[in-house]
Amino acid sequence: MRMSKELHKKNGSGKEVHMQNSILCDIARALEEIRYGSVQIHIQDGKIVQIDKINKLRVR
Repeated sequence: MRMSKELHKKNGSGKEVHMQNSILCDIARALEEIRYGSVQIHIQDGKIVQIDKINKLRVR
């Protein structure tokens, strides 16, 4: 949540901030859902354009 406050301070427009908060929530959700794997964030021109979540299944 600390990140969303910082984004709000940096950006004055309400719509862009809401979109960025949504992206941060998507990233947090991906991290919470993974037990083994990785989350990759793709950035283009200083903006997040894609989030990849790779789940790995550990077979013992």
